[in-house]
Formats: sequence, C-alpha cells, structure tokens
Amino acid sequence: MGRNGRLAVVLLLIIGASVLGYTGSALAQTESMSLEQCIDMALEKNLGIISKEAAADRAGLDRLDAWGAALPSLSTDARYSFSKSYGPMYIQLPDTAYIGTDPGSKRYSTGLGLSMTLFDGGYTWFRIKQANQAKRAAENDLQDAINGTAYQVKIAYYTLLREIMLKKVQQDALARSKKQLEVTSSRYDLGSASLSEKLKAQVTVANDSLQLLQRENSIRAAEFNLNVIMKRDVALRLNPADSMRAQAMSEGLDELLRKSAEMNPALKRSKAEMDAAKTGVWMSKRSWLPRVSASMGWSWSPTEGSDWFKYQTDDRSYSFSVSIGYDIFDGFAKKTDYSRAKLSEMTARESYQNDQNTLNSEVRQAYLDYDKSRLQLEVAELGARSAEEDMKLQQERYRLGASSILELLDAQVSLTQSQSNLVQAYFDLNKAIADIAKATGGR
Repeated sequence: MGRNGRLAVVLLLIIGASVLGYTGSALAQTESMSLEQCIDMALEKNLGIISKEAAADRAGLDRLDAWGAALPSLSTDARYSFSKSYGPMYIQLPDTAYIGTDPGSKRYSTGLGLSMTLFDGGYTWFRIKQANQAKRAAENDLQDAINGTAYQVKIAYYTLLREIMLKKVQQDALARSKKQLEVTSSRYDLGSASLSEKLKAQVTVANDSLQLLQRENSIRAAEFNLNVIMKRDVALRLNPADSMRAQAMSEGLDELLRKSAEMNPALKRSKAEMDAAKTGVWMSKRSWLPRVSASMGWSWSPTEGSDWFKYQTDDRSYSFSVSIGYDIFDGFAKKTDYSRAKLSEMTARESYQNDQNTLNSEVRQAYLDYDKSRLQLEVAELGARSAEEDMKLQQERYRLGASSILELLDAQVSLTQSQSNLVQAYFDLNKAIADIAKATGGR
C-alpha cells in the first residue's frame, strides 16, 4: 500500500471514530438546562452549603441561649413527708390522759423560687452582642458559600459553552477542508494540480477531523465537571439553553470598590468576626468587677393533700436575698483571659485588613480583565471578519491559479484561529463579569 493509500486509511479511521463518538453521544440522555437552573441544582445539593446552613442555625440557637441568660429563672418544687413514732406514747386530752400509739402525721409543701443576676460586669449583655455578631458572621459565611458555588457553576457553564462553540468552529473548518480536498482532487485528476497539493489537502482534512474529535472530548470533560458541581451523574449529557453574550457594565471602578466593601459576604463575615473578638475583650473583664444577684422564694405547707397545689394556707412563708461576690485571687485567670482575648482581637483585626486588601486587589484585577476582554472582543470580531474575507480572496486566487495551495491552507488556518479567538474573547468577557459579580457580593 502506497503512502497515498495509507493516508486515506488513516483519514477514514479518524472520521469513523468521530462518527462513532457522535453516535454514542446522541444515544446518551441529553437535558437542556439554563444557567439559573444549573445554579439552583448545585445550591440544592451542595454539602458545604448544607453544613453552613446548619452552622447558621446553631448560631441562632446560641443567640437565644445568650438572651436566656439575661432573664430571671423561675422554679417550683413540691414535697410530701410522712412521719410516725414507734412504741407507746403519752397522749393528753382535756379531761383525761392515756397511753397509746402515734397515728402518724403527713405534711405537704410547695414552693416557688425566682433568681436573677443583677450585675456581672456587663458579661451577659456583651455575650448577647457577641452572639449577634457570631450569627451575622455565620449568615455571611453561608452567603459566601452560595456565591462561591454559583461562581463555580458559571465558569463551568461558560466553559461548556466555549467548547461547544469551538466544536462548531472546527466543524466549519472540516467542512471547508473537505470541500477544498474535492476541488484539489478534481484539479489533480485534470492535471492542473500536483500530487503534493492533493496530499496537503488530505492531511488538512485528517488534522481537522482529529481536532473535531478532540473538541468532542473537551465537551465531555466540561460536562463531567459541570455535572460534578451539580451533584449529577457524570454520564448525563447536558445542552446549555443559554449563550454567552457581549455583556456591558455601567459601573465604574470606584463604584465597584464601594459596592464590594459594602456587599461582599466574605468581607462582612470577617468584619463580624473582628467585632466579636472586640466584644470578647470586654467579656474578659468581667472578673475585674463584682457580681450581684438576687433571689426570692415562697413556700406553702398545707395540712391536707387536697390543698397541696392551691398555694393557699395560713402556714406560708417567703424569703428574699441579695448576694455580692468578687474574686480576690483566681490563679491569674483575669490576666490570662484578658491577654488571650486581646490576641484574638489583634488576629481578627489583621485578618480583616488583609481581607480588605485582597478584595480590593481582586476587584481591580477583575475590572482590568473586563476592560481588556471588552477590547479583545472588538479586536477578535474584526479579525474574524478580516480572516473570512481573506479566505474568500485566497479561494478565488487559487481557483484562478494565482496562488498556491499553501497560501490557501494558511488562510484556512487563519480563519479557524480567528474564529477560535472570537469564542475565547466571549468566554474571557463573561468570566470577567462573573469575577466582578462575585467580588461585589452578587450571585
């Protein structure tokens, strides 16, 4: 078998593999989904978000517990007792006396107790404040996880769209190279083209077929990634219902910086954690001040069981007490608690400032990427139109015999590359906008 025959066999194998790949893909289940549908599915099944939702709920319970410590506590109790003396006993009556046995006696009592901390150095109220700050931090942590998941879905969705668009570019390139092979083969049969020209056209078809197969594999890889994020079976096919658009923003850099400082959930979480650490410093000072508490109690002791829970009897009493306590020496706990709280505050403050600088840098970089991508898209559109016109010109020149097959093939490659650059420009622009949305607290 000659070189020409071997090349034809390779070409047929590549095209056959492509056809088999497309046929197998068509047999798989394909579902059309919009970007919002993909985001909603990912949010619904994301284990990280479920965990952070539980953390936010726990923070809410901690806040309720902190409020409970500021309220008085009320308790009640009930007691029953029976006593009897064994052996004879002297019993004195008004008109007589005798020796008998003790019939026994029963006693019933109920009581209510009320107690409350009147002053604890502000610890209780600082604890409520810190619980509110922790709740706010947990809620913003949850929102940051939601935004982060939505961002992951966006990038995976845009990547899938890019690969599908690049596949279309490669399909067009393959169609052009096949058409050119037909023209070159006809000219070769007529003797107006050399064998070298025909072989070059065959190689181009083979390369374009291989590139098309690689594009199909890239689509499957992009589908795998998106399905993993959405917690779907990776074998399921997905057809994006949306498309990448040349989006434009109305906000300038200063407005985006202001918006990110106010709305970014990660920064708001960091701010809440810093505030909670500051509150912890005040809480650590509680042992420097005395503690004051008060309690009140009421008790009833009826003689009949039927009056046990009526809280009405002549045999009743009440009590009231106030206590003041202060730790004179607590084994250096005051100093160590305060020092640890100050270290936590310093760490939280440095972390917040670092998060501010990082976010500021991310917004600026995302805006620069958006500005560059917008101009890059304009250049890519011009380049694609220019390459298309150049391709038409080279086809006509080749038909008239005014140019070689190499010039025509170069024009084909340039057109495919310029169309691929246009697709990449759309992807870069949409990614830059997604970066800005994430940095400014959007989903």
